[in-house]
Amino acid sequence: MRRITITLSLIAIVLTAVAQSITPQQAVDRFVSDPSMKHASVGVMFMTIDSGKVIAAANPELSVVTASTMKTITSVAALEKLGGKHRFCTKVNAVGKIHGDTLTGNVVIVGSGDPTLGTGFIKGIPSMPNEIADGLKKLGIKVIEGKILTDMSLYPTPYHSDWWDVGDLAQDYGAGVFPINYRDNTIRFNFNIDAKGRIFGGHFVPDVPGLAYIDNTRPAARKSVWPTLEYGSNSLVINGETASGKGKGRHSWIVANPRPDALLVMDVETALNTSGITVENKENLRPDKWETTLIAEHFSPELTDIVTSLLDRSDNMFTHALLRAIAVRNNGDLDQSGVNEVKRIFKGMGIDTESLFMRDGSGLARVNRSSVHLFCDMLRTVADKRYNDKRLTDLMPRAKKRIGNILPSTPLADDLSLKSGSMSDVQCFVGYYPAENPTIVWAILAGNYTCSRATLKNNMDRMLIGALLGK
Repeated sequence: MRRITITLSLIAIVLTAVAQSITPQQAVDRFVSDPSMKHASVGVMFMTIDSGKVIAAANPELSVVTASTMKTITSVAALEKLGGKHRFCTKVNAVGKIHGDTLTGNVVIVGSGDPTLGTGFIKGIPSMPNEIADGLKKLGIKVIEGKILTDMSLYPTPYHSDWWDVGDLAQDYGAGVFPINYRDNTIRFNFNIDAKGRIFGGHFVPDVPGLAYIDNTRPAARKSVWPTLEYGSNSLVINGETASGKGKGRHSWIVANPRPDALLVMDVETALNTSGITVENKENLRPDKWETTLIAEHFSPELTDIVTSLLDRSDNMFTHALLRAIAVRNNGDLDQSGVNEVKRIFKGMGIDTESLFMRDGSGLARVNRSSVHLFCDMLRTVADKRYNDKRLTDLMPRAKKRIGNILPSTPLADDLSLKSGSMSDVQCFVGYYPAENPTIVWAILAGNYTCSRATLKNNMDRMLIGALLGK
């Protein structure tokens, strides 16, 4: 009797396990049929890498807002065109006549579009101001009669995408992309609000020449202030409302710096002064012979390191700089040229780009669209490719706590590599499984959902667990 009871118990356990198992398609159907997705634009796909078999999908051809998952598309195109070992090179020249220890002329920093100059996000990069000081010392130069100048001719204005919302341009995540990018193109702005709600004492740290601020606030019953950049100028505008007794004290913002080149010049002058090199800042110098002498060459980290950083932190400026780096220079629109080059590269890889509506490199433009099918085709195509001995999955962060609150307690926390993307009413993820030795690529793009973002992410967790672990 005991043996029969044990047997029946084992059968019950097996039947329960079978009842609890779920197919990948059932997991996807459960996700998209949730009431919160009734009005959503959503695409989901899981595809095998070896055969390209679609094991589960919903709306695979629908073009949906990508948010920052667009960064994977730009990164792959840059890796394909430039190579994983590519390094930006910024040259610094003495332009004028060197006689003895004196340069009758200027020091000119030639912009290369390197997004990493002075960055705080990648360790071990040499200080360009110190490299310039060391280069001048090697040439024996102790006096620069002219100025420290910057050559910004690599590409023309505007230095941000025409498709970025004007409200983003003053934010740290909306910093422009310049021929010379420096210290992540951001700067601190401090200001005070007195007891009557009046703003005073606004200043940038450091105090870069040419930057200004405009107080465009008005008194009201509440306090709500935010920054914008005045179009066509280097002025930060403080907008909104201030109220007596509310917000009193010191305030500090990290904002976009519209003059990163001027900040670099400041830091170079400081480094030269520390090294005992005098910059006289004379105008209209006329040496008897104009000569160009190389002072220094500054090299960025390798492209794989740049991509690793931008995918992990979702850096808009880094990524849009890559789009401009692969653009074909002509008299047309630089960013559109970059987009055209992305599509050309993908078509050469056999990837159909008909569903790709791309306007910038980073995904900050809210009009970017793509299908999950395109993402999976791209991820599958490059799955085994190595760039500087690294695959795309190696450059992507692990899932960890980047999705919902359920997945971190499962093996998927370490077994998924992914890129996330989010903006108002949009949440997206694309990636590989397993992260170390991928056999499946996957993409989830969702917009216009009606639940909270936290609930949506937990629902995505459940779908991933169901589709990949059968639970």
